[in-house]
Amino acid sequence: MKKKYKLLSILMAASVTATATLAGCTLVSSYTQADMQQVIASVDISKSENLSADLAPYAGAINSSTSIYKRDLIAYFLNAGSSLIQGGSTYGQAFQTLSETLVNNEILIQYATLATLKSMVDDGAEGLASAEAAVEWFNGMDEAERYEALLSYQSETDDEDVDYKLLVEYSLKKALNDVIDGYEERDDEEAEGTSSATVPGGVDTEEENYYPVADGKLDYNVYTGWGDYLLPKSGIYQEDAYEKTTLWSRRKAYNRFIQYLDVNYLLGDDEDIRDVWNLDYVQEEYVTMLRQQVLSNYYDIYRGELEESIDADYVTEKYNEMLIQQTAEYANSSDDFETAMSTMSDTSFLLYAPETIGDSGNKFGYVYNILLPFSSVQEALLADYSSKLENDDGLQNGYYSYRNSLLSAVRTTDQRDDWFNGGEDYSFDASDSGIEFYNANSNILFFENNLLDKNDRYEDLERYLGTYAYNGKAIRNDDDSYTLIPNRLTIDDMLYEFESYLGFVLGEDKVSWNYWADGSEIADANDTALGNAAYYQVNDFYSSETEEGLAPEIDYSKFIYAAGSVNLGDVSAAAIFDKQSDYYRALSAVNELQYAYTTDTGVLSQYVGYSISAYSTDYIKEFEYAAQQAVRNGAGSFIVCAGDYGWHLIYVTYVFDGLDVYTDCNFGERMNTEGTFEYEFYQSIKSSELTSATTTLQSNLLQNLYQTDKSVVVFEDRFSDLTSNTAGGSSTSTGSGSSTSGSGSSAA
Repeated sequence: MKKKYKLLSILMAASVTATATLAGCTLVSSYTQADMQQVIASVDISKSENLSADLAPYAGAINSSTSIYKRDLIAYFLNAGSSLIQGGSTYGQAFQTLSETLVNNEILIQYATLATLKSMVDDGAEGLASAEAAVEWFNGMDEAERYEALLSYQSETDDEDVDYKLLVEYSLKKALNDVIDGYEERDDEEAEGTSSATVPGGVDTEEENYYPVADGKLDYNVYTGWGDYLLPKSGIYQEDAYEKTTLWSRRKAYNRFIQYLDVNYLLGDDEDIRDVWNLDYVQEEYVTMLRQQVLSNYYDIYRGELEESIDADYVTEKYNEMLIQQTAEYANSSDDFETAMSTMSDTSFLLYAPETIGDSGNKFGYVYNILLPFSSVQEALLADYSSKLENDDGLQNGYYSYRNSLLSAVRTTDQRDDWFNGGEDYSFDASDSGIEFYNANSNILFFENNLLDKNDRYEDLERYLGTYAYNGKAIRNDDDSYTLIPNRLTIDDMLYEFESYLGFVLGEDKVSWNYWADGSEIADANDTALGNAAYYQVNDFYSSETEEGLAPEIDYSKFIYAAGSVNLGDVSAAAIFDKQSDYYRALSAVNELQYAYTTDTGVLSQYVGYSISAYSTDYIKEFEYAAQQAVRNGAGSFIVCAGDYGWHLIYVTYVFDGLDVYTDCNFGERMNTEGTFEYEFYQSIKSSELTSATTTLQSNLLQNLYQTDKSVVVFEDRFSDLTSNTAGGSSTSTGSGSSTSGSGSSAA
């Protein structure tokens, strides 16, 4: 499988999706239509003295200077300005940045256009026997048709089997629906707004280059409620439509979008607003995206030529260089290694782990943390008891005993309420879905789009299986909210769920565990009499081996409640990339249980959990001791321990065991095999190298070749009212900017 690489583009394809974000204010209400039609820059690389000799014969395809209008800048701000403002730019700085980006992007697109025409002639495209013929053919069409034709050629010659015209059409129509969806949902007084729930990576994320096709045509259209833009005619958008949509609510939402275009002078006086696809604004966006796709595809061709040089020998050399560098950096500095542990991912690799010092046998690793918390009442009781203690051994023993008594009353519940009522309902009844799932007293699963994806539309969920049903009852109310009645679990119930779900995923007899009876002996897990009772009868939490004359030390082993392991077989570091392995499936199952039960939401944002040092950590001592003990036992091990926040069920996801983390690497054999370390490392190196090469190409084109007084002229006075605006929405342009080239300046 060939991966597409997202380059550091000067300007990615324009999108109207941000319009809804900025819809709360009118940014340009004081501008006149004439002001919006002012040319703020002209770009024509055919005038450059540096135009290469092989492209010069195609220069006529640029026609005349390509103009960038103030209207373009305003439209671009509506699309992309919010991200700059949120990043700290003033409105004036944002407009200045975007104006420069528009100019730079136009340079690059013109270059890509000429290069693509040359490729068509070189490849012997039908009817294009010469540069002169290609230019005549190109200029004989309107602008949209020109770039649709270039994309058709690129689709035919690209090995991705993508119809780029349909891809662009889908991207724009989906963006339009997204904007109108936003208005429609906000108009619903009962809607909760955008979901803030924490969800696994990949939820509702479409695969790159996805577009739906039926009978050779795009199976998707905009739904406005007017004319032919009706829900039954919108193709697979019907699957995505707001569930409470009506013809009238959709028309109202669409009218809000039209009004927003109108007040920002992006709507012509005589336009038929019922025909959304043929609005001038939409067609301009369409052409912009067509041209941007031509540029992106040109980069793909350029990168494809470079990709051939990134062979197994080259990747092996990069691996060895990185290994030598990390060895030198981490061999004598565990602090540096621990810092680097926070960056590990499937694109950022740690190839070396330092040896640990001492006889503890501790290792570096990562753990998941399912926190079953004290209730607010229990927290208050524990805090009150603690405030009454003096620094006295006996009383401190009393504190832990009292904490244990509270732990015995801890009850946890399924925490996925926000996946029902958090603004977006991710739940669905899986009883007739064909999915085999673990029935935790309900048939409710989540993320239907991903789990029932029949058309390869959505990405896989990241480290999340999706087959653990909601543990409780979910009753749908008349207003489409849910009344949730979750089942209450003790720590023993949680251990049962853990064991049962892992058994469901991996097969029976894969999980074994025992109670930790008194801090030194392991009791039989099947002997329920040694369960809670054995743990809560502990009354001495100090080490019996304290040296004479020293204060007694806390024996943290006595806070461990249970310990066990998941039988993963022979585990290698590379197993973390193999989605079919027991290792990956177990990790994904435990992560799913984290989402279901943990109240420690910070762990949900980590790649494979919290990093655990072989030495001291910043975690509470009970957690540190138990996590280090579990990591010492290897990947798949788990421990339950007590702490001031409640119960911690700690599962080991990854352990650095041995100096060379990825042993027996063979890029020649496995570099193109998905699910291997070699594949992921190769993809990472390739992406980095090709992105860097593309950025260098962009820089060379912009800085060394085409930014000259002859090829680029910017009329800064015509939009200085925007670039001097520090607050936004308060400018009062009169449209008096000069229209002569003498008032412009170079875009250098």
